[in-house]
Amino acid sequence: MRDKLFIGLLLVMSSTVWAQVDINHQENEVFVKPQLRKNIRIPNIPGYQTLKGDFHIHTMFSDGQVWPGIRVEEAWREGLDVIAITDHIEYLPHKKHLSADHNTAYKLALKQAVEKNIILIKGTEITKNKVPPGHFNALFIEDANPIENEDVSLSIEEAVRQGAFIIWNHPGWKRQQPDSTKWWDFYTELISKNRLHGIEVANANEWYPIALDWCTEKKLTVFGNSDIHAPINLKYDLSERYAHRPMTLVFAKERTKQSVKEALFAGNTIAWFGNTLAGKEELMQALLKNALILQPAFRQVEKKGVEWYYAELSNVSDIPFVLQANDRQDQKMILEPQSSVIVSYRADEKDLTYRVNNAFVGSTKNMTIVFDL
Repeated sequence: MRDKLFIGLLLVMSSTVWAQVDINHQENEVFVKPQLRKNIRIPNIPGYQTLKGDFHIHTMFSDGQVWPGIRVEEAWREGLDVIAITDHIEYLPHKKHLSADHNTAYKLALKQAVEKNIILIKGTEITKNKVPPGHFNALFIEDANPIENEDVSLSIEEAVRQGAFIIWNHPGWKRQQPDSTKWWDFYTELISKNRLHGIEVANANEWYPIALDWCTEKKLTVFGNSDIHAPINLKYDLSERYAHRPMTLVFAKERTKQSVKEALFAGNTIAWFGNTLAGKEELMQALLKNALILQPAFRQVEKKGVEWYYAELSNVSDIPFVLQANDRQDQKMILEPQSSVIVSYRADEKDLTYRVNNAFVGSTKNMTIVFDL
């Protein structure tokens, strides 16, 4: 009797389910990409939050290939915190089809940036064909329109009058400097007038080691930016878990536009491109100290009269590190993101010292990290 009741109940439920099926409209989401943000884990350093930024982005309102709001969506999905739309003033290949002023891309993207909790910086790119002067991004501007001028000095002067932060873009771009990446008197003059504040040491798939030396010598801020024109997933293979566009790590006191601006003027940045970091030594030291953690020794072994200790060295970031033991040329290891390795050391050793082969603090100088034992 119970079996008959159970079967009857199943039939009733089944008929009810079938009765609810809409034969006119159903949704199939098998291959639909979910609305998910990838969390990029980079540790904070003492006194600062670590924000991920891209300060060189183009849209259809210059020579980019996407609508401004898409740039915000891309940044949110990739785990960025701050972006600057920096469309060219002088180069507008789509102007036949788009009638707008130089502030339009920012205006169109702002609502979505607020909804996605992305800090959106108003900017523009001052674009001159020869070096010098070259290309410059002006960030934190009020109005891009009066910055347009045939005289690059007047363009930069107007941007600075608006409180802009000025970046020299891609200083080693082959199209403009085919033989060498050279510093010109023009840039010295800009610095003397407080009209140059940073340099892209990395742009898209290029990086310019000598520009890192210039940033250190001349107290300029380091940048790594994508200079993206195409849809981001057509330029970079982001399918891998730790894949990312070139970006600038900003060490800001708060997650606000004003705090980002203060951080840039203070030089609190590191460029991160591919698996490489480039920045000033004190910031790189702070980042590595918070990304690489040596745990207390868990084992002690005596070998041929010598006591050895064994401990775990952990990478708590999403940046891989290539470590070379200074006194042991055969000891080279890649410490993958979110992983640990076993390291050994003698009881009489006072520290472990590694050269970080993918962390540059000069054109030919790698960062060294020391773990006290």
